[in-house]
Amino acid sequence: MTGLSENPPGNLPELSADLIAQLFCTDPTVGFALCDINGTVLYVNDRSAELFIQGKPEDGLGKTLNELLGEEWAAERLDMFERITESRKPILSRHILHGRQIQSTIRVLTEQGADNPVFSILSSEGVHDPSDPAAFEVVESKLISLGPLDALTRREIEVLALIGHGMTSKQIAAMLHRSVRTIAQHADSLRGKLNGATRVQIAEFARAACLELTDAELTRL
Repeated sequence: MTGLSENPPGNLPELSADLIAQLFCTDPTVGFALCDINGTVLYVNDRSAELFIQGKPEDGLGKTLNELLGEEWAAERLDMFERITESRKPILSRHILHGRQIQSTIRVLTEQGADNPVFSILSSEGVHDPSDPAAFEVVESKLISLGPLDALTRREIEVLALIGHGMTSKQIAAMLHRSVRTIAQHADSLRGKLNGATRVQIAEFARAACLELTDAELTRL
């Protein structure tokens, strides 16, 4: 189990063989991590480390979410941990981090009343509808980490999102109540800031982040 110390913390829950198989023997494209109620990373696999910290498991193991991803982002996740602890209902969290859309399923593994609850976090790129939506509380992050898209203005993010949805310049102009010429100027600016990307490549940036028009209003990290 890459990233798990030889002497794991004593507050890790007792896991059944079936649950271990379910959590650890996952698709290599799926990130898996364990955190305690304080946001300390108890375990992280290769994919989770790549998605969240763009590094290796050893770069995150034993550190807090605050140390790894900043106070605002950590506070949002710690709030989710508290809500799950009280409701016992897993959370489906969606957020844009490093310019990519990441969807995480967060569950509490320890029994109710445990001194230091432990949470499992399964994460993958993109947006995926759960088979049983009622089983989860869906939480859309109020924060956004745009990564390579961070140089873009709010208006450029809006144009990028609509290009990602396959809209033409004329359709975007109508949606944003701007002239076609103005939208063309924004598209030219996008290409310049994204290293001369073509319209197809620009759309790929938007789809990787699953950008929506409202994402331009989120607080940037």
